[in-house]
Order: sequence, then C-alpha cells, then structure tokens
Amino acid sequence: MENKTSVTRFIIGIIFVLLGAIVLSENLGWTDLNWAHYIFAFPSILIFVGIISLLSSSKKGFGLVLISIGSIWWVTKSIQGINFGEVFFPIVLISIGLYILFFRNRNSSAKINLLFNRKEEINMDKIDVVAIFGGGDKTVKSNNFQGGSITTIFGGADIDLIHCKLAEGENKLDVVAIFGGFEMQVPKEWNVVSEVFPIFGGFASKNKKYYGVTTEANRTLIIKGFVMFGGGEVKYY
Repeated sequence: MENKTSVTRFIIGIIFVLLGAIVLSENLGWTDLNWAHYIFAFPSILIFVGIISLLSSSKKGFGLVLISIGSIWWVTKSIQGINFGEVFFPIVLISIGLYILFFRNRNSSAKINLLFNRKEEINMDKIDVVAIFGGGDKTVKSNNFQGGSITTIFGGADIDLIHCKLAEGENKLDVVAIFGGFEMQVPKEWNVVSEVFPIFGGFASKNKKYYGVTTEANRTLIIKGFVMFGGGEVKYY
C-alpha cells in the first residue's frame, strides 16, 4: 500500500515538474509554442483532475467522466459552428447522471445531496456520501464501520462517526473534494492513517493525545484520495 502511494505521488510530482518546466520555458522565451495557453485552459484542468482521480482514488468512473468532459470540450473547440459554452452545462448534467447510474455503489443507503442541505442519520457499515452544489450533515451509527467514500464537488459534508466502532483490520475511506470540503468527527481512540493528496487545498488529521485513552492498534481507518481547491479535516472526540 505504501509503495502504491509512493508511485502515485511520484507520477503526480513528475507531471507538475513537466508542466512547470514548460511554462518556465515559455516565460523565458526558450520556446514559442504557446503551450501555457493550452495547459491552463479549463478543459485541460478537467483532464488533469481526472488523471489524478484515476491515480489517487478508487473512484475510477469519476476520473473517466472528467477526462471525457475535458476531451469533448477540446474536440468541440476545433469544430467550427459549435460553441461549447452552449453545450457544457447539459454535458455536465448528463455526466453526473451517468456517474450516479453506473459508477456509484447501488447498494449504498446514503443519498446524494444536490442543491440543498439536509440532515440525516445513517445506520450502515459503509457510507457513500455525495455532495454536489450542496451539502448535508450525516450522523452514522455502526458497530462494524468499514469505511466507504465521500465526494464533494462545489459542496460540503459533515460526517459524524462518533457513535461508530471500527471493524477489525484495515478499513478504507475514499475521499474526493473539488472546490468543496468535508469534516469528520471520529472517536479519540481510533487509529486513522491519512493518504490524502492535496492539490491547491489542504487536509488535516491531527489526533491529540488523550490521557488514559489507548489507540485501537488492531483497527485502522485509512483515508485515501485527493482534495483540489478544497479541503478536509478529521477531528477527534
């Protein structure tokens, strides 16, 4: 698992180095291909975020959707008579619909929060929280919590796991936050390992040492994924 994380960070690091080298070359006049204009165009950013999602998250479908939108955008730019601004929003809606239909866990009891806020209580061992242009507060209760996934896009989520008990062994929670964020509250005895990759964003998981509290070494919650132009935080109670 650590080797896979190191490889992912290495690949993403190489991508940033190459992008920086291209822009530096343009700015110093060593090249005159106007690559910077294409690199920092919005469709290219979508493709870049999609690649990062494929590398650092288990949400492969989400990454493929972003790459598809970015690629279609570039194709339509090259076709005369088509204004992508007129078709972008419908394509986004279609993409979200396809993601919900085919790439989300259909057995999940969690609901999507779209354009509104809501509070709900979930009795489930695995969560699947999606907040798009909205948000919500989730209180989760489980005696055998096994992780799940959290996705926030231009939205936010507050996840209360204080009433949960971790399942034995390693439990994975996959997170993606783009122009959004999330906050989690967990019991102070939980052993939480962060493998979140922040890009122009931040993620914090700092467990304070509580007197008389022993960390559950045989039960671990591994949080993996990435945050971009967003953030996430784990708080211990």
